Amino acid sequence: MSKVYRTKDAGMADAPDYVIRDGRLYRTVHHPAGWSDAADFEIRSDGKIYALGEGGEHAPVYEFREIMLYRTASHPDGPGTHPDYYIFD
Repeated sequence: MSKVYRTKDAGMADAPDYVIRDGRLYRTVHHPAGWSDAADFEIRSDGKIYALGEGGEHAPVYEFREIMLYRTASHPDGPGTHPDYYIFD
């Protein structure tokens, strides 16, 4: 199971915000919003990550670049030039 760590000014967080199971991202107890047994995001074959939730199909909010996740233009905070998350196995 891969773990997804939030980036910080001095590197990455000490504990993962998400775990990846079956192509979906699930919040851990370390996430600022707390743990959830429902997936927040889905990883698609196009290498992009889509938000899950109400309203059906959504535009991708993150994309993979190497082991990092960057915000796309569809992200509520706009596109990112620096990674928001690192992924480790």
